[in-house]
Amino acid sequence: MEDNTKAIGLTAHQVDVTSAEDIDPDTLAYGLELVEQEKVTSIKSVLASHYKAAAWGVMLSFALVMEGFDMNVVNSFYGQPAFQRKFGDLQPDGSYNVSAKWQSAIGNMASVGTLIGLIITGYCQEAFGARKTYAVGMLAMIATIFLAVFAQNLPMLLAAELLMGIPWGMFQTLSTAYAAEICPIRLRGLLASFVNMAWGIGIFLSSGVTRATLKIDSNWAWRLPYALQWVWPVPLFVGALLIPESPWWLVRKGRIDDAKRALERLARPGYYDERKLDAYVAVMKHTDDLDRAEAAKGSYKECFQGTNLRRTEIMFGVWLCQIWDGQYITSYGVVFFEAAGLAAETAFDINLSLNSMFIIGTMVGWCLIPHFGRRTLYLAGMLLQALLLLITGILGVVPSRPGITYGIGAILILINFVYNVTIGPLCYTISGELPSSRLRTRSIAMGRFVYSACSIAVGQLNPHMMNQTAWNWGAKSGWFWLGTNALCTLWCFFRLPETGKFSFAELDILFANKVPARHFTKVKIDDAAGHGAIHPAEGKLEVSHSD
Repeated sequence: MEDNTKAIGLTAHQVDVTSAEDIDPDTLAYGLELVEQEKVTSIKSVLASHYKAAAWGVMLSFALVMEGFDMNVVNSFYGQPAFQRKFGDLQPDGSYNVSAKWQSAIGNMASVGTLIGLIITGYCQEAFGARKTYAVGMLAMIATIFLAVFAQNLPMLLAAELLMGIPWGMFQTLSTAYAAEICPIRLRGLLASFVNMAWGIGIFLSSGVTRATLKIDSNWAWRLPYALQWVWPVPLFVGALLIPESPWWLVRKGRIDDAKRALERLARPGYYDERKLDAYVAVMKHTDDLDRAEAAKGSYKECFQGTNLRRTEIMFGVWLCQIWDGQYITSYGVVFFEAAGLAAETAFDINLSLNSMFIIGTMVGWCLIPHFGRRTLYLAGMLLQALLLLITGILGVVPSRPGITYGIGAILILINFVYNVTIGPLCYTISGELPSSRLRTRSIAMGRFVYSACSIAVGQLNPHMMNQTAWNWGAKSGWFWLGTNALCTLWCFFRLPETGKFSFAELDILFANKVPARHFTKVKIDDAAGHGAIHPAEGKLEVSHSD
C-alpha cells in the first residue's frame, strides 16, 4: 500500500502560540494520556466515575421540557374545541377555526423571542457563567407564564409567546454548551443528546395534557396546560444555585483553583488526586491556547474568521438540517388527522403515539451513539427520512380512504422515530463538540439563531400546507419535504465531519490543517506540545494518513 503520510499536526501559528505556554510538558503529557484513556473507557465505568456530571447536565436540560411542551401544546390547541371557541372565528358550518395567519403569527412570535434569548445568552453566559445566566432565565420564565395563562385574546397570546421565548432561547444554548464541557469524551454525546429527550418529554407531556383536557368545556382546557409550566422553574432555579460552574469557563477566566474544585464536584469522591487535577487543567489551558490562535477575543466576529468560518458553516448546516430534513411534517399531526376525517379523540391519540417517539427514539439513539460515528448516524437518518417522505407523498396522491389515513399516521410516527434516533439528538451533540472552547457559547447561539429564524419561515409554510382553509396539501407535502431533505443530505455527505472521537484540542488541530470532512477519522493526530516535541522552525508534525 502506498504510504500517504502527510504533515497535518500543529500548524505554524499554533506552534507559535503553544511554544509560549507556561504549562509543564510532563503535566500536559499526563493530561493528554488521561484524555486518550477516556476514549476507550466503557460507558459503564465513565458513568460510575462521573455520575454527578451526568446528573447536573440532565438537570439543566430539563429547562427544555418547558419549550417542547409549549411549542407542541400551541399546535395541539388548534384542534381543541374550547381553544377554538375562545380564539377562533365562526365558520359557515358552525365550527370555529383559528386562521392560518394567526397560527403562523403565534408560532413565529415564540421563535422571535427565542432569537432575543439566544443573543442575550451569547454574551451573558461567557461573561457571567452558566449558573447565573440559568438562574436569571428561570426567574424570567416564572413571570412570563402569567401572561399566557390569563390571555384574553389572540394579541395577548402573541405577546405571551414572545416573552416566554426569550428564556427558552437562553436555555437552548446554555444547556448544550454546559453538557459538552462538564463530562468526559465518552459521555459527551449521550449527555448533549439528552437535550433532545428533554424536548421530547415536554412534547409528549403536552400531548397527554391536551388529550386529557379535551373534554373540558371551559377555558381551563387551554389555561391548565399553560399553568402546568410553573411546575419546572422553581426547582430548576434552586438547582442553578447548586450546580458547579463549567471548569472550562473558569479556566478561560483564569480561576484555576475554582476550576479544580468544579472538576472534583463533577466526579465521584476520591476520583481526582492533585496530579490528575493539575493534568486536566493543563489540557484545558493548552486547548484554550490553541483556540486563541484563531479566536483571541472570543467574539462573534471571530466566528467568521480563519478556520472558525468553516466551523460556523457546519454549525449552521446541522441546525438547518433539523428544520429542512422533513420531520416538520409531523408537527401538525392533530390538524392533519382531523382534516382527514378522524374524530378529535382519535387524532389526539395518534398524536400521542407520534410524540412518544421523542423519548423512545432518543433512548434507542443512546444505544447507537457509543458505537457509530456522528456523521454515519446523521447521514443514515437523512436517507431513511427521505424514503419515508417519499412514501408519504405517494400516499398523499392516492384516493383517500380510512386505511390510507391510518397508513399515513404510521409513516409519520416512523419519521419521528428515525429523526429522534439520529438527527434530533445528534444535532445537539455535534453542536456542543464542534466549536472552539472560546467560541462555544456564541457559536451554538448563532446556530440556534439560524434554526429559529428558519423556523419562522417554516412556521409560515406549515400551517398553509395543512390548514383546510389554505393550501390543504396534507400528505402531499411529503414531496416538498423530500426535496429539501435531498439538499440537506448532499450537504451532509460533503461537509459534515466526524466529531465524536476527538478531544477539543484534536478538533482544533484538524480544522487548523483543513482536513476534509470525509477524512477526519483517517488521520492520526500527535499533539507534540505534550512531550516537548514542538519545533517552531518546522511548524508541523508528521502524521500517517491512509485513504
